[in-house]
Amino acid sequence: MSESKKKIVILGGGMASLTTAHELTDYPGWEEKYEITIYQVGWRLGGKTATGRGKCDRIEEHGIHILQGWYDTTFRFLRSIYSERKNKNLAPKSPLQDLFKDGLQANNTTLMTEFIPEIGKWSNWPLIFPTTEEQPGIGGPLDMWSLIKKGMAIILELILGSPYQKGINPISSWILKHFFSGIGASQQKQNPSFLSKLFKPLFKKGSWLLRLMHKEWIDIVEAEKISNKEDIENHHQHHNLLLNLIEKFIKFIEKQGLPYLEEETEKRHLTLAICFGYYNIKGIINDVYNPTTEKFDFQSINKYDYREWLSMQGAPEWLVHSVIVRFFYTGTFANLVNDNGGLISAGTALQFFAKSIGYKGSFVYQFVYGTGDVMVMPVYEVLKSRGVKFKFFHKIEQVHQSSTGSIESISYAEQVQLSVPEYDPTRNLNNLQTWPSTPNYEQLNPAQAAQLKADHVNLEDPWSNWTDVSHGKLLKGQDFDEVFLGIPIGTLKSICSEIISTNSTWQSMVQNVKTTPTQSAQLWFNPSLEELGFDRASWGLPMQNAAPNVVVYQNPMYSWLDSSLVLPHENWPNTQTPKFLAYFTGPFVLRNPLPDFTVHNYQEHENNRLMDAFEQWLDDNAAWFWPKGTTVSFPQGMNYQNLSDPDNSASGYDRFKNQFFRANVRPTDHYTLSVPNSDLHRLKPDQSGFDNLYLCGDWVNFGTNVGYIDGTIQSGQLAAQALLKRLGFEECKEIWH
Repeated sequence: MSESKKKIVILGGGMASLTTAHELTDYPGWEEKYEITIYQVGWRLGGKTATGRGKCDRIEEHGIHILQGWYDTTFRFLRSIYSERKNKNLAPKSPLQDLFKDGLQANNTTLMTEFIPEIGKWSNWPLIFPTTEEQPGIGGPLDMWSLIKKGMAIILELILGSPYQKGINPISSWILKHFFSGIGASQQKQNPSFLSKLFKPLFKKGSWLLRLMHKEWIDIVEAEKISNKEDIENHHQHHNLLLNLIEKFIKFIEKQGLPYLEEETEKRHLTLAICFGYYNIKGIINDVYNPTTEKFDFQSINKYDYREWLSMQGAPEWLVHSVIVRFFYTGTFANLVNDNGGLISAGTALQFFAKSIGYKGSFVYQFVYGTGDVMVMPVYEVLKSRGVKFKFFHKIEQVHQSSTGSIESISYAEQVQLSVPEYDPTRNLNNLQTWPSTPNYEQLNPAQAAQLKADHVNLEDPWSNWTDVSHGKLLKGQDFDEVFLGIPIGTLKSICSEIISTNSTWQSMVQNVKTTPTQSAQLWFNPSLEELGFDRASWGLPMQNAAPNVVVYQNPMYSWLDSSLVLPHENWPNTQTPKFLAYFTGPFVLRNPLPDFTVHNYQEHENNRLMDAFEQWLDDNAAWFWPKGTTVSFPQGMNYQNLSDPDNSASGYDRFKNQFFRANVRPTDHYTLSVPNSDLHRLKPDQSGFDNLYLCGDWVNFGTNVGYIDGTIQSGQLAAQALLKRLGFEECKEIWH
């Protein structure tokens, strides 16, 4: 190796770290300038996206993972990975060759469920998103003015509800034609203006909108004419004029109140959708857009909670506390942060909403295999082929403070000894390389492997009762020159305690960037979803590209997803082969602060607490979705005999215990929240305060600052490019924010 080569160490093996390594090695000549080593605790990569294969080769996840069609950075990254993997023939026998044909499946449906206190019932709100001609990951994101225009189409889809409930809706056809090119064109010969098509059906004979005053209708007609202009010179003035013209219409709707009778479901959704769209667009134009700079500054309103900000726009209370607003809190695990419905920065919520409007292809893509199989493993294969080194079973203990302005040393613990020169973390399953749920014990020191198995030690668990076999220290100039810190912020209080104790900026960051544990559960059923009584038609779902995806339901397990598409890639005994698989997730509320790592049974205790609470949740809530899966004892709940069980237990409770439950209480597993003002305390990837330390992860300041995979990948790219530019790589790829 040339003495001039720099040594780079990356701490942590989550997606931010892996993306950093990919970006560093994605330019010609990199191998002449540096070498890279990734240090990872335990036996697998992926961080919060890691998966494992358990009993019956069942896929065990950290939670629900999907990709949304507006994750342009993620899709561009994965397209590159799959292309290189194929060109280098890295996995020639794998059934997973093409990302979109083999690894992902489109799902255009989302179910929002709303509890209506006035009638004491939950109500279903199916959202069916049109498929677009654009392909995710090709071309950058839409600009904000284009997103505002396209947002009108999404608002209309909310207004119209599911076209599958009452046949083909002609207005839906027009939406597809006008906003999603190439779709529905055969059904629509003309291209009428937006507002005329929006409002004309609402003024039919007997409509509640006939009570609208004559002056207000004149304003609507005028808005219709203006909205049809193509040559818009000043978008800000144009949209302000439109908003002013329809304001009286909005006020008329608000005076009627929020409908709640069961026969008024369509009217209720119409009211919520129109008002929601109006106040968000109004707020973006008035509070976010700066006419002087001609830029959108979402961070300028991040000092407000989203509900607080909506109220400031004049939104009525019934909208501020509606299901459509709650979606932003549940979607970011923020709804149980306090007793007032949660906290999320207004700018973050708005930006999340605006960007999602620009989805390409399908609104949601589900993984056909495990998240780790489809996303993490191909990245590992590509990085390894490029020459990136991996040090598994290496736990970072301290990134030491230094007064020199550089990181000079890093302490680590080696968890186990290997019996092979280099650990291979993969396990072959029908020619697919997968991540096991436990280490490959045959590659470990035999005595240590035997003890790990006998005591059921989990080396990823910081509370495990295990003594590391050795300790070491990485030194600047000998083991590293540059450091990338990709370990989640929840762990920094321990592994960066020296820096934090002497650095007020770091103190501010760890105190103000909040996180929350999450929880997940997976239930495998012998009966199919239909056999359990779920009727797609009555729920407003089509027969294809529509696995039930419930995003807002009863706390705390308010989200569940039909993940049955992965079942063909598991290996169950014939008598227990499941037909339906449901993934659940939600925030996990801690009773007390996390204990010291000497409390060795803490993870098991919290898993049991989750399981007990989830059993009660199912007994109270499951029947609404699966009415034929109940019992006489629990008519609102579920019959646990319907569960598939690797052990084929006689007891329903034992069958339930043999499902998969995970309380994500480990500091590395916490979800990073976006509470008001937290942006001010996030550090950018190149703002660590040390000239050789770069930061990456969903906790750094990467722009949108919400905990999602697209931002995580952006953070890795930003961190890598900060160093690349220092090293003389002038033409780096554009980073899409």
